[in-house]
Amino acid sequence: MNPLELELVTREIAKRVSAARRNPGDRPWADGYPMEGDRRACLAYLRQLPFFGGRSRSDPFGYYQILESGVVVGGIGFHGPPKDGMVEVGYGVVPSVRGRGVATDALRQMLRFAASRPDVTRVRGRTTPDNVASQKVMLAAGLTHVGRDPEFLHFEIRTADVS
Repeated sequence: MNPLELELVTREIAKRVSAARRNPGDRPWADGYPMEGDRRACLAYLRQLPFFGGRSRSDPFGYYQILESGVVVGGIGFHGPPKDGMVEVGYGVVPSVRGRGVATDALRQMLRFAASRPDVTRVRGRTTPDNVASQKVMLAAGLTHVGRDPEFLHFEIRTADVS
């Protein structure tokens, strides 16, 4: 597997991802990117960003593109800033890189970032019961299954336990 990079997107790039419209100066996109989840995540990220700061505005508790050899192969991010010490993370990668540890590596990087923040004590993720691949990603990254509701399985890790 090639080394992965996570790149925090700016307001301007989030707008383009949400519209599935890449500019020539943007990083190249793998086939299948952006997925519907990326588009929704960027729309949510745009709503959380303050209006001041212009096109280059970003927030570390936002949306990151997952880059493999400089090509965007997916996205990962937080569903907003910490609330009572907890952040929720979501992610997705294009089909061509699934099963190679890309999502797990990206999630581990996000967990290390969260653990470096004094205002974060827990990271939570959730997935549907039929999404076994996502469950495996969270377990491999160190999260533990902590509960279930009618729609989702919930996973969590304390930042003190992130290695």
